[in-house]
Amino acid sequence: ELDQIMKGNFPHFMLKEIYEQTESITNTMRGRVNFDAKQVTLGGLSNFLSDIRRCRRLLFIACGTSFNSAVAARPIIEELTQIPVALENASDFLDRWAPIFRDDACVFISQSGETADTLSALNWAKKCGAICIGITNTVGSAIARLTDCGVHINAGVEIGVASTKAYTSPIIAMVMMALQLSDDRMASLQRRETAIQDMSR
Repeated sequence: ELDQIMKGNFPHFMLKEIYEQTESITNTMRGRVNFDAKQVTLGGLSNFLSDIRRCRRLLFIACGTSFNSAVAARPIIEELTQIPVALENASDFLDRWAPIFRDDACVFISQSGETADTLSALNWAKKCGAICIGITNTVGSAIARLTDCGVHINAGVEIGVASTKAYTSPIIAMVMMALQLSDDRMASLQRRETAIQDMSR
């Protein structure tokens, strides 16, 4: 932890954190991806997998960098799960009070787990009865506590204003989620195995 908040030999934190991305991505996958068996296990989702697989759509709600990570992950999530994916900027979502249904699964992404607009959207989704999933970097944060299940990205401290680790690690977390959700679909077996093999590089 102390090493992460020191610049070391780097001129600034952003450059240091760019080089730390290989380690942070590895930490996100550690203990969750079995590359030999080509299997992904996210313990935080295990009790809700069947409910998420039955949902009518996956609704990703976030702000800023977290929203952009969902944009990047969307194609492979839809390809693997065959579940429609909708993306919502949390602040815009709240302006419209967009409809959420009980058979939706809502994924809330926040590095801090305390983003105000994302938390407000989470409270609205809970009132609507949807399954709420959190992807956050902070154990014990509000989003980690209030969601039904979730994934901790283990990216470590990020000090630089321009995001690096808090962008790439959530993408990996969402890809792992898609891989586990699709592990009961024989049609996606080859694509899943290729994706897991690519993650090992």
